[in-house]
Amino acid sequence: MIHRTVHTPVCTASQRVRDRKPAMTQRPGTRSSPTLQSAWPLAALLLMVPAVARAAPGDAQATLASGGQSTHVPIWFDIPAGDLGTAIQAWGQASRLRLVAATEVIEAKRTEGIRGLLDPGTALSRLLAGTSLIHRFTDTDTVAVFRADWSAVPGEPTGEATVTLEQLSVEGTALERANGPVRGYVATRSASGTKTDTPILETPQSISVVPQRQLRDQGAQTFTDALSYVPGVSAAPGSGVSRDRVFVRGFEVSQGNSGLLRDGMKLTSGGYDGTQEPYGLERLEVLKGAASILYGQLSPGGVVNAVSKRPLTVPLREMGLTVGSFGRKEIVADFSGPLTEDGEWSYRLTGMFRDSGSFIDFTPDNKRYIAPAITWQPSSATSVTLLSYYQEIDTAHQAPLPARGTLLDNPPFGRFAVNRFYGEPGFDKYRSRSGAIGYFVDHAFSDTVRLRHALRYYQAGVDWDYLMVQGLRPDEQSVNRRISVRNENATGVTSDTSLEVRFATGAAEHTLLTGIDYYRAFLGSDRFQTGTVGPLNVYNPIYGLTTPQVNYAVNSGSKSLINQVGIYAQDQIKIDRFVILLGGRQDFARTQNLAYRSGERVEQNDSAFSGRAGLVYLADYGVAPYVSYSQSFSTFAQTDRNGNPFQPTTGEQYEGGVRWQIPDADTLITGAVYQINQKNALVPDPVNTGFQTQTGEVRSQGFEVEGRTNYGPLQLVASYSYTDARTTKTTEPANLDQRIASVPYHLASGFGTYDMGMFGLPGLRLGGGVRYVGSANIPGADFDTKAATLFDLVAIYDFGVAAPELSGWRAQINVRNLTGKIYAGCAAESQCSYYEPRNIFGTIAYRW
Repeated sequence: MIHRTVHTPVCTASQRVRDRKPAMTQRPGTRSSPTLQSAWPLAALLLMVPAVARAAPGDAQATLASGGQSTHVPIWFDIPAGDLGTAIQAWGQASRLRLVAATEVIEAKRTEGIRGLLDPGTALSRLLAGTSLIHRFTDTDTVAVFRADWSAVPGEPTGEATVTLEQLSVEGTALERANGPVRGYVATRSASGTKTDTPILETPQSISVVPQRQLRDQGAQTFTDALSYVPGVSAAPGSGVSRDRVFVRGFEVSQGNSGLLRDGMKLTSGGYDGTQEPYGLERLEVLKGAASILYGQLSPGGVVNAVSKRPLTVPLREMGLTVGSFGRKEIVADFSGPLTEDGEWSYRLTGMFRDSGSFIDFTPDNKRYIAPAITWQPSSATSVTLLSYYQEIDTAHQAPLPARGTLLDNPPFGRFAVNRFYGEPGFDKYRSRSGAIGYFVDHAFSDTVRLRHALRYYQAGVDWDYLMVQGLRPDEQSVNRRISVRNENATGVTSDTSLEVRFATGAAEHTLLTGIDYYRAFLGSDRFQTGTVGPLNVYNPIYGLTTPQVNYAVNSGSKSLINQVGIYAQDQIKIDRFVILLGGRQDFARTQNLAYRSGERVEQNDSAFSGRAGLVYLADYGVAPYVSYSQSFSTFAQTDRNGNPFQPTTGEQYEGGVRWQIPDADTLITGAVYQINQKNALVPDPVNTGFQTQTGEVRSQGFEVEGRTNYGPLQLVASYSYTDARTTKTTEPANLDQRIASVPYHLASGFGTYDMGMFGLPGLRLGGGVRYVGSANIPGADFDTKAATLFDLVAIYDFGVAAPELSGWRAQINVRNLTGKIYAGCAAESQCSYYEPRNIFGTIAYRW
């Protein structure tokens, strides 16, 4: 038998400009090695081969549709109409599967092409539509194409004769979209760093991507859980209930400072509107360092972009039930697929309902989330996607506690109980109702010109009553408490319109992006923090001795109206192996604020220019060193003691690093060093401490290493980061050279799973993680928080591997903080919070 192997050609940058196809990071002959492929669930292969061999040709399409859907993640295909042989090569390149076919069968046939997010089996079926050809998987990574009137795969005996044919073999590398699903743990593309669909290897700034697969394996319940294995990201004490709040490279990133994005746009949140739901996300992306060139006023630490699940053109139906510690009961559902036969309309409906307690007494953790979405794709050049979500959160806020009794011992009584509630049952509550609806339009005028436009409306309301702890009383057993009643609401509109033009000037290939974005937010807050309430014995609490009495005559709240317009331009220039990134942005911001208690009105108009420059060199063997410089800014709706408004605080980052995308190994390793300088930070005014002055400066410097791999049966992410963030200029001598609170020097982590099929345990994946959180500074204290090492475990069983009749059923058990480590973080000596102790939960899910 004569074999002819055609390797998918390298897609160069110039080809991408001419062909206007999604960019690829393919190198010649790229394909997972046969040895590594065979290590994927061995039992599944053994079960599939005889099952496929027994299947009649008429059953092939149905067999493949179900097999492809359950085995392979959906992939973005964009294959034009034309020669079938050329189309099959493009399919193999995108799907990372091996295709075997007789050359005479493929020749002289044409296809209508495909475009959309499809599993490989469905995509190939559509390519072959009308050609009288069918296909059949011979194992999990190989598919054969043959005429429908053949009774066997080419080369197999048919009756009494053996047919010997020349065969065509196609091999390729998976194609990924910047906002689409990721294979395993390794993302290769992102739009967070450039607002264009760009290979991470060609982006001169650090980006960490947490795919949905990793979120599911980790059993991430909260935003903080989801980011717990990302280098340079530390959890803020007490976060995860009323808001998403983390520190990135030493600077706070939260709803309150616009550092959290949803699908590349600001959430226009009031700061305490609740947490985003990990189950509703396709991926979480962390762009580290100053990034105002893309998103306007931001923290210099960077942004966290939550990418929503989008409609698929391949059917997806999933339901799951989770039960676990603290009385947790949770139901999830995810449905998607085409609404019309031609795939012009598709939908997605994702939902979650949780009824649960928490590790703190009298504190529920109830949540309802629903996210409908629909896509209209009238042609291969145009798509319109409507994304929306609505969520309700019912819980209670645990007030911060003093370090003595949490972080430190409190002799002779000891430490406070981790599960102790310090409010009043029936009074303390946190109820959030939030939602958003928006659309995303993508239209290609030609192969080189593309318009994108997005608009979203957001609304939230929060009722938040709790008792603040004000320190230990002289008896060392009880604490004073203070009332806080808050009613908050937020509404906002954000939009972004950009034009992407690809062209060449001599040897330079350009991707020029110009655009304008708009952000408008109204934030209102009624805060009542005066009244009477009795103390509480923290070692022997007796609730209900006093009823909190709120003084509604004194409102310490405020309302704000924020308008921001940004005009930006960016050019990605590729010259041979060099990728140059240049960009600039001019922002105009207007902030109006009214403080209810003082009656003070502040109206402020600011403008700022932000720039960025970067250089990447694409060396041999997948190595790409880079350097970059970027800027950030953020405004203040406050005045100094003389009534003068403050100037925007500014930040700048210098970064150098190297990435290694290992050929043929589906592995990405990143290392980076950086320094971030923030100027015009607010510090107490030494003349009148009731005001602030703008003379503070903060510097953060450090380095990070992150590795991600899908290596045969192993999926793994590991990282280490060192962060030295401290105040370098202030009016308070005691705070000079003090490290920023809640930011440890050292963070190290690793999480992975391993398929146990090669050890005679088909369908079983075992894994776990370890997280080391170093000690962090407590401003004003002569001690630091204590370092902690935490362990996580996971076991996942796919019933369909060993029993095909149970295909689609999956069971999973997660244990977070395996050893039950008790540890606390502190924003100040009087503001410490316990982190969650051991949490065990199990899930049974069905996908069909």
